[in-house]
Amino acid sequence: MGRRGPVRVVRWKVRPDGWPSGLGLRIVMVADVHAVWPWMTAKRLGAIVDQANGLDADLICLMGDYPGHLILTRPVPVEAVTAELARLSAPLGVWAIFGNHDWRDDAEATFARRGPTLWHRAFDEAGLNWLENASVQIEAPGGTIALAGLGSQQAFKPPGQAIGDGVDDMETTLVGIADGVPVILLAHEPDVFPDVPEQVGLTLSGHTHGGQIAPFGKALFVPSRFGTRYAYGHHRLDGRDLVVSGGLGCSGVPFRVGRPPELTVVDVG
Repeated sequence: MGRRGPVRVVRWKVRPDGWPSGLGLRIVMVADVHAVWPWMTAKRLGAIVDQANGLDADLICLMGDYPGHLILTRPVPVEAVTAELARLSAPLGVWAIFGNHDWRDDAEATFARRGPTLWHRAFDEAGLNWLENASVQIEAPGGTIALAGLGSQQAFKPPGQAIGDGVDDMETTLVGIADGVPVILLAHEPDVFPDVPEQVGLTLSGHTHGGQIAPFGKALFVPSRFGTRYAYGHHRLDGRDLVVSGGLGCSGVPFRVGRPPELTVVDVG
């Protein structure tokens, strides 16, 4: 999957309907790290962090799925992963959500069907900001935005199954956001996109790895109730935008075909 050298940078330009004029924002998405030895080591992640820090982001968003689950590999210690992620820096902050693999990595939390997981706690200990069914107001140079983070829609997905149920609560996620404030939603899985409320102009997602096995750019399989519909890239529906990152790591098998690891840059406005 390309352990040496910089990962590719993929750029998208979006302007959701009703987005305020003069409010420009560059977001760098760091999605689906899946840290696991030897494919995504702490050293490799550190190089990616350095690369992300050089992309002139206003805001960096960590999109979930930090541990890897691959056969014939070793996990990277949680503290080593969060130590590297804690070096990310952007003027408007670094904000994270959690994915299904973060829940899968904590059998006790998964059995209890409630968090915090060991990854939630590790992020707290590393001083990393995270959102789960919550939002934060951010004062950007061109105006105010609300950044909302949805809980994983497949937190309790059994390994090997395409879909499961989750901890997502959209109503709670958006509570308290004033009318007229532009909303960016972080949702690990893109399945929610057709159902997001009108006030959410932009949804950012990971989870799919762009299909991971995508010969000629066409995904063969995506763990989604929509199949490959939202496998990758920019989608637009009823004036709302979705960008799905191809992500960095692997699951299932330790390689990618036609969808190399990427950092995703989204210029909004």
